[in-house]
Amino acid sequence: MENAPTPHCAATPAEFMLRLRQLKEWTGLTYRQLEARGRRHGDGLPRSTLAATLRRGGLPREEFVESLVKACGQDPVPWTGVRRRLAVQSMADGAEGSAPAAAVPPPAPAPGGASWAAGGAGGPDAPHQLPVGTGVLVGRDREVAEVARLAGGDGAGAPIVVVSGPPGVGKSALGVRAAHLAAARFPDGQIYVDVRGASPGTAPLTPVEIAGRLLRGLRGPGAPVPADAEEAAALLRSVLADRRVLVVLDDVASAAQVRPLVPFGRRCAALMTSRTSLTSLDGARCLRLGRLAPRDAETVLERFLGAERVAAEPDAVRLLADLCDGLPLGLRVAAARLAARPGWPLGALAERLSDPRGRLDEFRVDDLEVRASLAVSFDALAGSDDAQARAAARALPLLADLPGGDVRLPEAAALLHLSSEETGRALERLVDASLVESPAPGAYRVPDLVRLFARERRAPAPAARSA
Repeated sequence: MENAPTPHCAATPAEFMLRLRQLKEWTGLTYRQLEARGRRHGDGLPRSTLAATLRRGGLPREEFVESLVKACGQDPVPWTGVRRRLAVQSMADGAEGSAPAAAVPPPAPAPGGASWAAGGAGGPDAPHQLPVGTGVLVGRDREVAEVARLAGGDGAGAPIVVVSGPPGVGKSALGVRAAHLAAARFPDGQIYVDVRGASPGTAPLTPVEIAGRLLRGLRGPGAPVPADAEEAAALLRSVLADRRVLVVLDDVASAAQVRPLVPFGRRCAALMTSRTSLTSLDGARCLRLGRLAPRDAETVLERFLGAERVAAEPDAVRLLADLCDGLPLGLRVAAARLAARPGWPLGALAERLSDPRGRLDEFRVDDLEVRASLAVSFDALAGSDDAQARAAARALPLLADLPGGDVRLPEAAALLHLSSEETGRALERLVDASLVESPAPGAYRVPDLVRLFARERRAPAPAARSA
């Protein structure tokens, strides 16, 4: 496997322990399997000790770090080096970070994966609402570290960090992982709100509703919330004025949804995920996620299905990764279907996905569905009050049969029977909605799964008139 978590960006003992837990998750090994590997290396790694130590926030003993990292199949030298640096730093700060017995386990999550009033460095009322980041995240180490760095800032200013990208590319998983990495720099708490900007079947939260959830997270479930958006935003700024809090807004629909609320406070940071870049927000820094490289896509399948099953059918794995178009959502759905069918060869699903007429039907399991995810972005354009957005929605189905999905502006104008200016505006709206890519000025690409979806949204041909 590739892309094992590394300890280098850990700035605190809590961040170091998070990276150790991520390394354990990355291996896919159970505590029992790690204990057995430790014995083969001559190390004692009782699974009860493993579980208890990894739950703590303080630095474990160096011998434990070395044994665990070796059992995970990695070089322990970088890990023990960072552990020594953090131990010295903790002693210089007057903290006993190297005494695991004194460490406090992270708070138990409340229903929904979040905890309120869980306590922490900011006092007994500091909220710790970040969802538990258990998802598979491959090939994103650099992006995670960069988002965590931007969100953590230097203690001054109020950073706004946006993780954007197409539907199903893994924005939420990366945002949550980065938030956990930066959390130690926000001792007054971390608040998480899913603002439902692209959730099938649900309306996006209004600014007042977002402010209400944030205020209740900070002040308690029964805290009053003004009905007026400006008053709610003003109260939120007052509550956050002297606190250092990380606010994570997941699945933002547009800048208009959050503009009345940000910045939250001079010492706070906002980390948002969105299909759009939100660059019209003052001071926003955007990191756009692309599709996974082929090898990383294959690694995702390996993480879900196991190395043995994947190694038995390398050609089928490569084909599956290609048919999923590099989207973590598509890979997750394909892997979930195969995991539920252990007797199926991987090539059986690859064969079913190879038929473009039914491919989107195959990308569905439980509440995960590629078609529904794409439909949210398309329907937002088609139902918009903005004439240019509706024109973009009308244009997409006409681009569905492009060879390879690539087109230049003059070719698109001829295909759409529009002027170059009108065509450019329509294509750029599709780019902003993350339905079309623009690798260079005047050049556009419609991804494979989007083209299949666009074919389904064509207006039906008029029926032939009888003589």
